[in-house]
Amino acid sequence: MKGQNQATVKSAQRNQQSAAQVPGLGRIRLLLIVLLLVLIAAGLVVRQSLHNWLEQNPIQQINVVGDLHHVDQDRLKAALAPYVADNFFTVNLEKVKSTAESLAWIDYADAKKEWPDTLVVLLHERIPVANWGGNEFLSQKGEIFSAEHVQPDPNLPTFIGRQEQAPVIAERFTKMQKILSEIGLSVKKLELEDRVSWKAQLNNGLVLVVDEQNSLEKLKRFVQLYTLFTDQQKQQLSKVDLRYENGLAIKWKKNDGDTDAA
Repeated sequence: MKGQNQATVKSAQRNQQSAAQVPGLGRIRLLLIVLLLVLIAAGLVVRQSLHNWLEQNPIQQINVVGDLHHVDQDRLKAALAPYVADNFFTVNLEKVKSTAESLAWIDYADAKKEWPDTLVVLLHERIPVANWGGNEFLSQKGEIFSAEHVQPDPNLPTFIGRQEQAPVIAERFTKMQKILSEIGLSVKKLELEDRVSWKAQLNNGLVLVVDEQNSLEKLKRFVQLYTLFTDQQKQQLSKVDLRYENGLAIKWKKNDGDTDAA
């Protein structure tokens, strides 16, 4: 009985101690809640301050880097102008890149930021290898592109044909150039007519017409014949038709500069 009484007393004492600790536990919980609210409020303040700081860091200047010969500088400045005063931290570099590449003479572009307020735009210009038709160009990559208010480049050859024929015409031009260079001539204009025949205007004004069948062999035959002509005869040549298996047809100039079939 005495042991049971002692156990009962100890249990009562523990209950009294637990009851005495409850008010203190409540205060701790309250302090934790208050601390949490303070931290949340501080976080909101910091977030707003950071947002305000970011908003106060606009782009002050745009540096364009690249070896540019044909790009319209006024149009380039107008295209990039909206990014001045844009936010340095949040500016969309991919959008800057696509804006630059939308310009006719730009092959590809890249953009990066330089602390603290500069946007750098790197531009690579298209390299034209030929005029295409009357108002377009063929790039080094075989792309046909337009350029407003730009005249054909007299230093480049001119290709004429359908757009899907561009690679074929460029390849044929290279092969013809190699053959004609043996006699000091070059192609100024090359036209593919319905995949049937080629018309080439040379740098001396002479026009050559050749079909697709054995065309390069026929051109070599013309080169051999050309070396046999006198200088006066060369000057009188107007047009040579190579679309014959074992011969050719020559059209000579008249004395007054007109042409006459021979």
